[in-house]
Amino acid sequence: MVNFYTPTKKKLTAQKLTVTITNLDAFGQGVANHKGKTIFVKSALPDEIVDIQLTDDKKNYAKAKVIKYHNYSQQRVTPKCKYYTKCGGCELQHISSNLQQQAKYEALIKLLQKEAGAELDYKDNSPNIIADQPYHYRRRARLSINLVKGELLIGFRQAESNQIINIEHCPVLVEQLDKLLMPLQSCLRQIKQKKSLGHIELIAVDSGIILVLRHTMPLTEQDSILLKQFAEAHNISLYFHGHDLIHISGTTEHYYLINHLKLTFSPLDFIQVNSQINQKMIDKALEWLDITSDDKILDLFCGMGNFSLPMAIKSQSVTGIEGVDALVEKAKINAKLNKAKIGAKTQFFTCNLEDKQQFSIWNQSKFDKVLLDPARAGAYNATAEIVKISPTKIVYISCNPATLARDCKLFIEEGYNIVKVAILDMFPQTKHIESMLMLTKSG
Repeated sequence: MVNFYTPTKKKLTAQKLTVTITNLDAFGQGVANHKGKTIFVKSALPDEIVDIQLTDDKKNYAKAKVIKYHNYSQQRVTPKCKYYTKCGGCELQHISSNLQQQAKYEALIKLLQKEAGAELDYKDNSPNIIADQPYHYRRRARLSINLVKGELLIGFRQAESNQIINIEHCPVLVEQLDKLLMPLQSCLRQIKQKKSLGHIELIAVDSGIILVLRHTMPLTEQDSILLKQFAEAHNISLYFHGHDLIHISGTTEHYYLINHLKLTFSPLDFIQVNSQINQKMIDKALEWLDITSDDKILDLFCGMGNFSLPMAIKSQSVTGIEGVDALVEKAKINAKLNKAKIGAKTQFFTCNLEDKQQFSIWNQSKFDKVLLDPARAGAYNATAEIVKISPTKIVYISCNPATLARDCKLFIEEGYNIVKVAILDMFPQTKHIESMLMLTKSG
């Protein structure tokens, strides 16, 4: 029998440390230094002196929790949510909006400097922060459902746990959805076949409220009638989502408005969660690209036309590329729907933007300007093709700083410079960093 060596797990010291927090990292943790080791302290802010207990001790860094505060930062604010200490959704509510935004901006700039080799200054006195209201901004939410000892819990997951916290009010939801939570819970608790319930998708857009109920087993006729009556009483478009998406009641035309354009979508399609930031993001992209009537524009990861159609108002042509065929068809429909307001020629194609063999759909044409808005995986393979097209301007929208930096490194190596950077405060009170930047060809 072979015996494998297993090193003894290092025990955490029980000694109490007193440290001064010097700054904030991108995830809202306080940063301190003790005997040359960096310590990340949850819930601590710059200039606070705190007693801490280590929760994780590595060779080059440690993590800790606060035992006692000796003083409080002026940037510390009172969380608005009564579930703040339990729910894992909005962990930065104790930090002022200004400090949240500044920390994210500095983290992004440092990452672009380190990983992409960008020449940027994070100490800029006027960082470009695209922000709006810090609460009641989320127009889409997924509510988890769990049955515990016969009690139906509806809400979000507990921090660092799979347990569900029952949520009666959520201050980051738009008010229409926040006000719906308690009536919805009351309705669902009357369902006889509770074990069949999966999760709930709530969406509030210009066309009204949408509710998609995911279920794992067919609902009884009695339960279906109860849910339909609830939807009708609250003027909701209701869908059941078992094997297929089935419309139950309300309108089937769903849309939101941007730049006086109507963008239709299906309940399962991706739309930006924060409508105010989405509009400001589009406006900023149009400003940076400085579109003229001669411009031929390429929009990669175009979805159903969130950027394509506003860009098509002034340009000569817009070509949208998207990997999901259903979204491409929706983009075509939206272009036809808004044809009276669009001056450009528009065309949309399905292409897997990770598969180089499919790139001939778009990389054989000449484009003046490029916009891309990829998912978290970024756009590394597409980036290599964009530089061959040699556009004068590139606007990159990102939800993942790591893949943004990786892709920008390739752009910089090919002669592009980052000339504008902005933080999009798409998800206030959370550690998520959304950003956009513009690159131009050197010289």
